[in-house]
Amino acid sequence: MEAQKRWYAETLPLVGEHIVDVGANTGELSEFFYTAQQGQGSLLSIEPLAENVAQIEKRIARQGASSRWHVRLCAVSGQPGTVTLRLGSSEGTHFNSMVVPSANRDATTRSVEALTLPALCPHATVVKLDIEGHEYPVLADSLPKLPSVKAWAVELHMMPDCSLGQTVRSFVQAGYRVYGAGRKRSDPTGAWISAEVPDGLEWDSIPVAQRRADGSVFKMLHIIALRR
Repeated sequence: MEAQKRWYAETLPLVGEHIVDVGANTGELSEFFYTAQQGQGSLLSIEPLAENVAQIEKRIARQGASSRWHVRLCAVSGQPGTVTLRLGSSEGTHFNSMVVPSANRDATTRSVEALTLPALCPHATVVKLDIEGHEYPVLADSLPKLPSVKAWAVELHMMPDCSLGQTVRSFVQAGYRVYGAGRKRSDPTGAWISAEVPDGLEWDSIPVAQRRADGSVFKMLHIIALRR
């Protein structure tokens, strides 16, 4: 995560911004955002797991940050209502969760309240979005409704029937330039660098991040979209 933080610090507008951390997990990136704001702006962490919200609240208390840093216990979706979360993630981390069809409810799932981003943060200027593949309906709803957002930082997951190229084009059509996180070939474990995402890039051009036991593959791409 240190490489991700450094990339964000070098690329995102942070000082004085109204930052929203969607899928905040236990709050490590939220705490980075709070520190990077240098005592200005506001921060909202949104997280659907109560266990993680408790950890975020501890971070807020340690920082004495309750006047500028708030947390909301809910999921984010393309429409208000409830969603079903399966505990764990596509990356195998146990403290994450991912939205699954309601028909898949079982002992490993829970139902939580879901709200839209425009309802939660109509004046956001920077949005970080990491919600395990559910980003597509959220972006479809939010991009046209949040014109105040200067920058999006999104972890895109390869999902069935979700085109990477079309997602990138939706940002471009909304007035953004889109950059992906990469590394120099000579330094494959080094700092993340920004490369503008070319028109037409699809998932078949993205390397496999993980091969699962069932034979399926996991791919993701970190992007930053900056208002032109």
